Amino acid sequence: MRAVEVWDDAQEVAEVLRQNLLRAEPVVRLQVPLSVILSAVDNFNRDELLLLRRRIEERLAV
Repeated sequence: MRAVEVWDDAQEVAEVLRQNLLRAEPVVRLQVPLSVILSAVDNFNRDELLLLRRRIEERLAV
């Protein structure tokens, strides 16, 4: 195996571990008025909105 292949494999393993850590993270429910959430979303830039969309799609897929 070449060094570049070892590095790529290590990066893939690290990403899988990061994903697993995020899934294992405890969840805390917050009582936040919907208007506060919508107001925050109105102030997100395009990249933040795309990230939010991806996260929501992941949640809906569960």
